[in-house]
Amino acid sequence: GKGPVWRQSPCTGPGGGGPPLFGNCAGLPGAVAGRELFGPVAGAFTGAVRDRAGKFEVANGGTLFLDEIGELPAAIQPKLLRALQQGEIQRVGSDRTHRVDVRVIAATNRDLPREIERGRFRADLYHRLAAFPLHVPALRERREDIPLLAQHFADGARRRLGTGPIRFADAALERLVAADWPGNVRELENVVGRAALRASFGREPHEPVVIGVEHLDVDAKPGEGLVRRAEPALPLRERVLAFQRQAVMEALERHGGGWADAARELGMDRSNLFHLARRLGISRPARTRGQGTGVE
Repeated sequence: GKGPVWRQSPCTGPGGGGPPLFGNCAGLPGAVAGRELFGPVAGAFTGAVRDRAGKFEVANGGTLFLDEIGELPAAIQPKLLRALQQGEIQRVGSDRTHRVDVRVIAATNRDLPREIERGRFRADLYHRLAAFPLHVPALRERREDIPLLAQHFADGARRRLGTGPIRFADAALERLVAADWPGNVRELENVVGRAALRASFGREPHEPVVIGVEHLDVDAKPGEGLVRRAEPALPLRERVLAFQRQAVMEALERHGGGWADAARELGMDRSNLFHLARRLGISRPARTRGQGTGVE
């Protein structure tokens, strides 16, 4: 997920100038977002009884991570641009400027170039933020990671619940691998946590726990049949690769070899589909004339 990625960033380490600070732009009205980022002065609004530093001042000399930057209200975007370009902020209700030196890492699940076209996000702010873009693929684009992530979350659940080792039945792992995961890693973590709780019900402390399909509350319809057709004697990692290979090949066949259309169906960028196909040993077949609408 985006959170673990930014925490592993070199600029949040020992040389990052202090502990990194987190800010979430989702669901904040303009006035509230301004107070959170830049702080208010006493009397700026009802209840503001004293001056308070915002996140930029608190993070001065260090790193500020702004999650869901695509949801930042339009009224606050020029103020953020000023903070990034000139290193200056103004507290809400004040004309005085404060100098800050903050390294900003921003994350979003929105298509910001499209948001710019729709007039919802400033182009100059986008280009200032996109100095070094890093694409984090959706979980459905890296299904081979799901077993490792699921076991990691199961180990965390074991420590919280005080059970013995938690493992997954093969069918349960296949169900997890086949799911669509619109909520990405966070959704996987929640599903595994609930499954561990259900599977451990009625067991003695420190008794081993096995999570089965009956403990999962995730829909596997998008790819359940594909996984079940994989060779059952293969190791789990090979079954995951077989699932991905079959899904890619079938999408390409449906679109006459059109990679852009196949990528759109699979919910991936075309460049990511090229990389995945190369890793799976799938060559780029010639496109059937007259089929598909993607641009090659």
